[in-house]
Amino acid sequence: MTNHPYTNADLRATAAEFVATAIREITPSEIADRMDRNYVQSTNPGDGNGRTWAQLLNRGDLDTTEFLAARQQVDDLIRDAADVSEWAIQLGAANLTPHPAMAWQSTSGRYNVAVQVATANDLIPAARDELIAEIRAAVDQVVCRVLHCKPA
Repeated sequence: MTNHPYTNADLRATAAEFVATAIREITPSEIADRMDRNYVQSTNPGDGNGRTWAQLLNRGDLDTTEFLAARQQVDDLIRDAADVSEWAIQLGAANLTPHPAMAWQSTSGRYNVAVQVATANDLIPAARDELIAEIRAAVDQVVCRVLHCKPA
């Protein structure tokens, strides 16, 4: 029992609610403003020489049609995003680092299962990589057997 009238679980639930709300309530103009300043991942080699969305799509001809279309697609992705705010808060509280998700899809191309793994920061890279590979192999085997799926 703590000396407070609330628990750590209460704090985490509130933090998760705030994260989810912040994401749901972002406006199209806020998305556009952030895209103006953010690098397009595929153009950014990590040395600061990448191109922002504004540089990539606003080529000086004042035609922002492509930029607005991209912004709308980002907005749609945000609106359709799964709420993983509670999971994110729990990971941070446990000092775990998430790794890229693993996903499996059926022969129809529809995704059926996704798994995300998070590990402690003090794992040596070789142990972390082996652990993730073994988890992928184990889940892959079960998913393929039960759902007759293939890895994505």
